[in-house]
Amino acid sequence: MRSRTIPSRILRRLTKYADGAFRWCQNFHHNQELSDSSIGAAKSIPTHMTRRELGVLHDLAANVRVAGNVLEIGSYLGASSCYLAGALSLRDGRLYCVDTWKNQTMPEGERDTYAEFRRNISGVADHITPLRKRSDELEAHDVALPLDLVFIDADHSYAAVRADCERVRDWVIDGGILALHDCTCFESVSRVLGEILASGSWQIAGNVDSLVWLRRIGSAFRFSNPMGSVPIPPR
Repeated sequence: MRSRTIPSRILRRLTKYADGAFRWCQNFHHNQELSDSSIGAAKSIPTHMTRRELGVLHDLAANVRVAGNVLEIGSYLGASSCYLAGALSLRDGRLYCVDTWKNQTMPEGERDTYAEFRRNISGVADHITPLRKRSDELEAHDVALPLDLVFIDADHSYAAVRADCERVRDWVIDGGILALHDCTCFESVSRVLGEILASGSWQIAGNVDSLVWLRRIGSAFRFSNPMGSVPIPPR
C-alpha cells in the first residue's frame, strides 16, 4: 500500500490545537491546586507578572525537596508568594518573603501594602515567613538553609540585583534554582544574568515571558569584576 503523508498545513493546525489543549490543561491544573490549597483567589491579586510566569513559579516550587526552603526577594501584594506557597504547602515546604512593603520602587508610588499582603496570603500563611526588611539587611540566620529555590523581583537597579544575587549565592543547594524576573524588560537585570552565566557555575534551565531561571551546576558563582562598595537604593 502507498503510504500517505499528512499535508503540512494540517500538521500545523493539529500542532496549534495540541498546544492550546496543553495550555488549557496546564492552567486548569494550576488553578485546581490553588483551590485545593485554599488560595483560589490568588489569580485575582494585582501583579506585574503574567499568568504563565506565575505558573512556572508554582511548578518550580512543586519540584523542591520535601520540606524544602524557598526565598522570595520582592513580594509586592503576594500573588507570586501565593503561587510559590501553594505548591510548597503540598510538600511541607517554607517560603521566606523579603520586602519592606513600602513600595519604594513600584511605579504606582509609595504606600504601605503589608496589611494587604497579609490578607492576600491568608490561605497559605502557615507556609510563609514574612521578613519585613530591605534585602541588603538580610542575614543567613533569617532563613532556614540551604535554599532549594530563590526568586528575585525587587529593586531592578544593577547594583541592587547584583547585590541580591551575591548575597544568596552560597545559600542555594547544588541543582537548586535561581529565578530572575524582568530579564527582558530591564538591561540591568539581563546584565547581571549574563555575569552569572559567565561564571560557569549556573546554566539556563528555562525562560517564559520575562522570567528566566537558572540551575546551579557547580560551586557558588563569583562575579569576575568585584563591585566593591556600591550604595544600595532602598527597596
